[in-house]
Amino acid sequence: MEIIVILIVVGCIAWVVWAVRRDKQALDKESLDRAWRKVLNDPHYMERRRYEERKQLENARFSAANR
Repeated sequence: MEIIVILIVVGCIAWVVWAVRRDKQALDKESLDRAWRKVLNDPHYMERRRYEERKQLENARFSAANR
């Protein structure tokens, strides 16, 4: 009888862990989809991307020069 109760408790715990992981993955996917929709709807995305990449490159060069 005790083994059955233990198996049921372990099964319930496993189900809860699985459900939490599934919900977190769904939220992550939804967040990623929302971000992609925002990027794809932005008419100035390519210019902004080039600007950000250039800014990161300049910052990297500046920090390398100051070492």
